[in-house]
Amino acid sequence: MFSRKNKNDNKSDEEPDASEEEEEEMDIPGQIPEYSATRAEAGLTDAKGYTDMSTNLKRNIRDAANDDGARFQDDEDLEGDWQEFVDLRWSLNHVKLLYMISKYANPAKTVEDEESWIRSVPLLVMIYEGIVTGVLDFDYAPQSVLVTQDGGSKRCFMNVTQEGKSAIDDLREKKLLNGLKLSSEDFQPITAYQISAQGQEFLTQVPAKLKRDVDGFVYGPKPFQDKLLQVMLKREDDEEGEEAQHFYLTAEGGYEKISTITDIEDVSYVSSPSLPLLVRKSEKPMTSNAHRAGEAAAGESNIKDELTEAIHLAHVSLLVGEWIPFGSNQIVALNERLGAMDRCQGGLFTSKIDKDPTATQFKVPTGLTQVQILDYDLIGCINFEAEINYPEAEGIVQVENFGMHLNVDGTIMYGLKIEAIMERKADDISLDMLSRLLVDVQKDSSQIINDLLSAYQRSLLSMIFCGDQKNRCKYNMVIAEAIDPKLNGEEYMDRGDNENELKQVIGDIQNAHNIGADDVLILGRDGMLFAGPNSRRHEPLLLFYLSLLVREMFIRVFFVRTFVLDDLLKKVRLLIMEHDKDPNNIPKVRTLLNTASRDIILLQEILSYLFESLQSMEVPERPEDEAGGTLYKVLNMANMKRDVLIRVEDLTKLVHGAQHELQNLSAMTDVINTKQLEDVFKNVEANTKYLVDASATNERASASLEVMQMILAGMFAFDIIDHISGGTMGLSTPWWVEKWINEPIVARYPFLWFAINILWLILFCFAVLRVMRYLADLSTGFLTLRVKVNAKINLEKMDLYLADKPIDITDSMEEPAMAIKKVAWQERDRALWAGGAPPKLELTYDVQYGFLLSVLFQLDKKKSELDEDGLMRIFTATLAEHGVLEDYDPPRSKYAAANRKPQPLED
Repeated sequence: MFSRKNKNDNKSDEEPDASEEEEEEMDIPGQIPEYSATRAEAGLTDAKGYTDMSTNLKRNIRDAANDDGARFQDDEDLEGDWQEFVDLRWSLNHVKLLYMISKYANPAKTVEDEESWIRSVPLLVMIYEGIVTGVLDFDYAPQSVLVTQDGGSKRCFMNVTQEGKSAIDDLREKKLLNGLKLSSEDFQPITAYQISAQGQEFLTQVPAKLKRDVDGFVYGPKPFQDKLLQVMLKREDDEEGEEAQHFYLTAEGGYEKISTITDIEDVSYVSSPSLPLLVRKSEKPMTSNAHRAGEAAAGESNIKDELTEAIHLAHVSLLVGEWIPFGSNQIVALNERLGAMDRCQGGLFTSKIDKDPTATQFKVPTGLTQVQILDYDLIGCINFEAEINYPEAEGIVQVENFGMHLNVDGTIMYGLKIEAIMERKADDISLDMLSRLLVDVQKDSSQIINDLLSAYQRSLLSMIFCGDQKNRCKYNMVIAEAIDPKLNGEEYMDRGDNENELKQVIGDIQNAHNIGADDVLILGRDGMLFAGPNSRRHEPLLLFYLSLLVREMFIRVFFVRTFVLDDLLKKVRLLIMEHDKDPNNIPKVRTLLNTASRDIILLQEILSYLFESLQSMEVPERPEDEAGGTLYKVLNMANMKRDVLIRVEDLTKLVHGAQHELQNLSAMTDVINTKQLEDVFKNVEANTKYLVDASATNERASASLEVMQMILAGMFAFDIIDHISGGTMGLSTPWWVEKWINEPIVARYPFLWFAINILWLILFCFAVLRVMRYLADLSTGFLTLRVKVNAKINLEKMDLYLADKPIDITDSMEEPAMAIKKVAWQERDRALWAGGAPPKLELTYDVQYGFLLSVLFQLDKKKSELDEDGLMRIFTATLAEHGVLEDYDPPRSKYAAANRKPQPLED
């Protein structure tokens, strides 16, 4: 299915002489000696010739066919003396890459100008776009990359070209590119690039045809052909509701296209579970899927790139490791959960929580994990096989079986033996395909262990990885019985095809060593490769080194997490210092302090687990044989353990410092809270004094008002007498007044008429006072009942219920984390409220979360026989009938409590 191209196919065990090498080089027109930094430093390059920076030129010419042949022919037409610059001959890929970077990043020409740079991740995206469009001739493979956006970093798998990254390093070494190191908001290192003045000078001699090829993918299509494409990251929810990261190519004017750089290519493969004998507790054989190797050849893949292979491995075993906080109780609980002590051990497992254990049916999504117990130690470890049944794309066949070792010290190992990848059998595994298989192993192992961890352990991982625990990095140990080509260790670090392919699997190469005559060890940042027939003999050393490396990787993440915590505490301090500027600062401070306190507690617990696990590790003794002694010296495990312990102690100091800072901030917050409380008390005291003064004033005013009321009542009484006699109307005195009042009373008895007026005044004022007291009595005798409910309600049904009420007042209060609504109305249905006077109601409920907070009743007790219990029974029953209250069982009779009357006692 794939054309296999191996640069080393023609190499024999014996080294060819110089004439044979020269003849081989001359077979390719225009070929000159390959660039080697080591040879250049040693002065071994031809002084009259130029060194070719492209290690892929020979491969590209030999592999040319069909459409690719036409493209390579075009590239040959572009070649010329213009490629010679700074005593080197640069490949077309180097020049295209340099020109592409110049479109995004240029140095400032004047002091007033700003410099532009292109970050490493967007640069990788644009290089990938150049590869898929056929302009750049690089290979790519999936790799875990840390991507930062909006102050948060998360990992995602991207199709990264190691050859492209190597070309960037070549350009930087020769000062054609500038590099800038900076940090993100969450303290992740970021590298940015910019073309140098020397690089700009080189581009002046580049043909226009080459520039047009690059412009074809760095600019948008019509009608956006003059708009430079920009890379933008979007974090979106996928079909399963989980967050996915996608890169988009955008241009001014509205153009947008999603990049396929995050679409990881799948391959069909067959694997068998494998674990080192050193971690086993029994000799129970493990499952072998060697007889199913042919299924991989029958399967398909979605690889779009034409693979160019430089290194092949035979009989590969993978051991992927990580460190997770574990304890003896966690191991015991896991043994019980997996049924290690049951008659029927293992089974299918999922992390889904059963929230209704009494229900008949239980549904889970497809893709469960089948576990088969191998052996265990009740409080020490457990070993089992895990068969992965996750759904794959159509046509992809993946027989994925893990051997898993979970140790009480936190060391987790996922082991598998590669039986076949596509049409390649176990004795012919390419690193290109192995890198794609490792992506599946990294993803699926995280999902498997997530199903087996406790909720407490998942919370620890979520905190330390800032919610990105599913994409956490693991250490890859690749063990092979043979490697082709078999070279000296240093020769694999050739800055060319060999090193680039190894980077796809184990990360940046740190060093390589020969272990005896037959074995080779290559160490990378994220993994290691041990190739040779003697790997089993060195298992104790390799496993101990793996256990140290997984802790070291975890410490790296822990250290960055302390910076995130420190930044959080700095934000809290700033909010405290500026608490007067924003009323929302104090609530924010309380929330952030709560988060910081929780993080510090979890960090301290993780440190205790980490320190205990390191204390229990004992460095193996130095082997007596020469190869084992060489491996022992190369791995330097005693010093590495000491360094890891020192780093853990340093982390302890950082966490203790953060804890002291948290205590200081909490004390500062308490001072602010106390000050605010004092201000409240002062305001309450001032308001109380004002109310007391106002009350005394009102009391004095009420006495004066009552006197004035009596005076006005007397004046009104006298006016009545005057109006009866018509004295104030300017009329003559009626005859009946003269006959019955003036003559018999006023004229005959002095002061009698005055006494009668005074008596009338007293009677009238007395009547007025009685009327006022009666009116005051009408305003008394009311029952006010306030009930705190805090019951879950259906907001839609509540709106329907209130729609039929004559709402008098509606009051709403909204805050960032709260939305409270208050409504008041007067009930009118006398029959509903036991035939008496209906009450006035006031409801307070939470619109955001759907809770009835409180209800206020105001009832005229003089006109109703309902008591407090009766009001609540009728009210809650009414809400239940309208479906407002959830999970409420109304009483049999709504009016039982209200209509219940005392029964006479029988003799």
